[in-house]
Amino acid sequence: MSWKHPFFVLCFILFFALTTKAQPNLSSETTTGNVTWKIPTSVQDLEVKSRKLTEQPGYRIQIFLGSLDEAKKFRQDYIFNHPGALVYLSQNIPDHVLRLGNFLSKADAREALKEIRREIPSAFIVDDKVEPPRIEINENGQKD
Repeated sequence: MSWKHPFFVLCFILFFALTTKAQPNLSSETTTGNVTWKIPTSVQDLEVKSRKLTEQPGYRIQIFLGSLDEAKKFRQDYIFNHPGALVYLSQNIPDHVLRLGNFLSKADAREALKEIRREIPSAFIVDDKVEPPRIEINENGQKD
C-alpha cells in the first residue's frame, strides 16, 4: 500500500505537467487591447491639484506702475513688441504693476535689466515669487 500512494501522486503530477500551460507564447503573435481605468473623481481632483507649479523665491523686473486699464494696455503693447516675454500683472493697492521675467539669481536679473532700461529707464529689480524654469523637450524626447 505504501507504493500505491506515491504512484498516484507521480501520475497526477505528470498529467498536469503535460496538459497545462502557464501563459501562451506571445513572442510569435502580437495582440492589442484597451485598458479602461475607473478612478474616483476625488482622486482625479487631488492629482490635478498636485500638478500646480510651485513658486520659489527669485527676482522680477518691474516695468510699470499705474491703473488697471493703463497696465493692461502697456502689457498688451509690450508683449506685441516682445513676443514670448513673460509679463505678470498684479495689484499693488491702489495701483497695478507689471513685472517681467522669472530670475532665480539677482545677477541674471541685473543682466536683463541692462537691456530693458534701454527701452524703459524707470525699470528696477524686485524680490518676488517666481515660477520654476521651464524644461523644453525636443522631438526626440530629450531636454534642450
